[in-house]
Amino acid sequence: MSGEQQQLRIAITGGTSGLGRALVHELGGRGALVAFVARHREGVERVARERPGATGIVGDVSRKEDIHPIAIQVLAALGGLDVLINNASSLGPVPLVPLADTDCEDLELALATNLVGPFRLTKALLGTLAASAREGRRPLVVNVSSDAALTPYAGWGAYGASKAALHHLSRIWSEELASEGIRVVSIDPGDMDTPLHALAVPGADRSTLKSPDAAAREIADICGADLPPSHEASADRRVGPPVRTDRPALASRVAQRPDLGGGGNGPRGLTTPVAVPGHEVVQ
Repeated sequence: MSGEQQQLRIAITGGTSGLGRALVHELGGRGALVAFVARHREGVERVARERPGATGIVGDVSRKEDIHPIAIQVLAALGGLDVLINNASSLGPVPLVPLADTDCEDLELALATNLVGPFRLTKALLGTLAASAREGRRPLVVNVSSDAALTPYAGWGAYGASKAALHHLSRIWSEELASEGIRVVSIDPGDMDTPLHALAVPGADRSTLKSPDAAAREIADICGADLPPSHEASADRRVGPPVRTDRPALASRVAQRPDLGGGGNGPRGLTTPVAVPGHEVVQ
């Protein structure tokens, strides 16, 4: 990147844990301007301290009343937007239960966080993404999907149904926004060692799960060729092998089918844990 005007401006939801936190560090380390959103103020402050220069926003994407304050604060922090990463996720009921035992409120939370929240935030930011396209910056919306979006895992009904809807929503957005120069992809990051996975599958062998750092590097490669690889590796952030070593690398899978994210992140790996609502900005 030759100057500040060339920096990618990136917003990440669910940015204080798991894949979201790894994306904040990876993309910030590559020189992008980063704003991240999460529900718990203490977590936002912690990640803002870890990654100086990133802007933390306390908010809950599952709450309709939070969406416009989040969007306004993203634009105030970044001065525009080139990449939106809808990463925040909810399992629904914890422990996981069959659909017949799922409370309506748990299904509603999964849909609000995993589907309606990304829809609302994307819609609120479409104007600035279109402006990015007019500037020739090739804007991108990344919706973090899962193999549970395609495979009907017993016990994962609320999560799987909401991710399936997000996956198809991404394909429709992609068709409708192509004429505006806005790309939309649904990405399966793989089977990851995250706090939400630990909630879903207590006692899982963490050594068999993919590191969020590895997934973050792959997604960062997709976000923009202008971003050089980050050389900032934290000693305490383990990189483990993915579960499915026979699957192509994430970047190649998306390049082959830009409308699809594939599978992954089902009963073997997820993304971001929940926290509490608010609107504060942390820098």
